[in-house]
Amino acid sequence: MPGIPVPPFAGPDDARRFHLLLLWHLAQLKRPGEPVGVHQLLLGQVLAPHEPRAGAGTPCAECERPYPCRTVLRVALVSRFGVDWEPVGVARLLRDTRVWGARFDGVELGEDRFAWEHDPRFAAERRTDGGWVVTSTERGSTRVRAEPADDRAMVEFMAEQVQEHSFPFGWRVPEEFPAMVADGAHAAARWWAGHGRLPYLSRHDDDGDW
Repeated sequence: MPGIPVPPFAGPDDARRFHLLLLWHLAQLKRPGEPVGVHQLLLGQVLAPHEPRAGAGTPCAECERPYPCRTVLRVALVSRFGVDWEPVGVARLLRDTRVWGARFDGVELGEDRFAWEHDPRFAAERRTDGGWVVTSTERGSTRVRAEPADDRAMVEFMAEQVQEHSFPFGWRVPEEFPAMVADGAHAAARWWAGHGRLPYLSRHDDDGDW
């Protein structure tokens, strides 16, 4: 997307622009006319401390790792932030932030091929027509998993690989959990019913990219 800097950044100004545009992107993930949701506010609270600061390597202010850190990178990919990503560049970021390699070793990077462990092992290779072939190898058997038509589709596949099935979505919830959080959830809902109408939030009700 024009105007959105692509990592690795030229300096802290580009990193700061990326960070603010990511937060703006996340704030727009609602239909025009819908109120700002509590989860949008909470996601901003989580990401705001992970802003870049000036210094060698433009470190994340929270992680002290080069920006974007793994938290920011994961959110940017899973939320489909409209960066003009290049697949090998994304693979390098995933390796360097240890999104890939935190649980499995063996990330390989080349100009037109890369591979990573994800139980099973995956490999992506660029075709002559600009598309990609993604294979997986497990117990000595290799099969084609996807054939993304271009770089954008390849990055989409990589984003699916990054996405976690975090609790409680897709999990069995213990029977006692709902009652244990009910009072707090009701109190939070009452708080948000008033807070969500404050002018600093309600003036964004008409925003959104749907």
